[in-house]
Amino acid sequence: MPLISNDLKAPLVAELDITSVNKQLESYINYDIKTTFSEEVQDMVKNDQDQTKTTMLEDYSLKLNTTKKEYEKRFSNIVQNLEAKQKEITLEVSEVYKNLSESESAFNTEITDSLNGFEHRQESLKLAMMSEYLSKLQQSQDTNNRKFNDLASDLKSHFNNLSQEFKEEFKKSTTDLQSERQELGDWKTNLMKTLKDTFEPVEKKFKDCSYITGETNKRSGVYIIYPSEMNGIKAYCDMSTDGGGWTVLQKRIDRTTSFDRNWIDNKEGFGDPQKEYWLGKFNEFNNE
Repeated sequence: MPLISNDLKAPLVAELDITSVNKQLESYINYDIKTTFSEEVQDMVKNDQDQTKTTMLEDYSLKLNTTKKEYEKRFSNIVQNLEAKQKEITLEVSEVYKNLSESESAFNTEITDSLNGFEHRQESLKLAMMSEYLSKLQQSQDTNNRKFNDLASDLKSHFNNLSQEFKEEFKKSTTDLQSERQELGDWKTNLMKTLKDTFEPVEKKFKDCSYITGETNKRSGVYIIYPSEMNGIKAYCDMSTDGGGWTVLQKRIDRTTSFDRNWIDNKEGFGDPQKEYWLGKFNEFNNE
């Protein structure tokens, strides 16, 4: 029996296909009647067959109506269940939308509170960082001030030391300058005296410094002596030690003149009689 279904794929009507059965039955009956029964029997069978068909059709119609009502009832129940389910789903969806709206509102509130808290913490963090930066800046400034004060103190001390050294050097230089000025004055006086003695019309030639002691007001200094009575040489005469008249062969004061010389320099003499010198002239003294 094939089932006839609607769009809901639910069985509605059950149809009994008796065509093949009727054909077989008819063939069998015809053959049997032809071979066994008489016409009366055939009529009776035909009547029975018609009644059977009628009964079967009525029974089929009844069953079909019953099945149709049952399926209509079932379909109605299904539709009612679907409508009730739809209402439940609608209520559930509405409840979900309501809960979703409440959750969204709560979420927005939490987000707003979080943002406000974050902004507050951000401001607090900025203030803390600014305070820490100012504290470090103040510490750095204090350190720089201490370093500056230490540097200023060191510079002041160094300046005082330099001032003291400069004063000492200036004092020493002044003393040395006065000494040199005195020596320069003596040298100038002796030079002028020597020049005066040199250019006098009557030149007195002294063989050594001992001959000068007879002259009046003779002081220690550089004089021209003539050991060989030929060429005069400059020599320093000490006119104050043991009565004076001493010819100074070697004079050393401050080691500004090197005495590490060769034989010729030692023979001829070198240096400045006003300062440091070596008289030399051995041949002239030895030929005396």
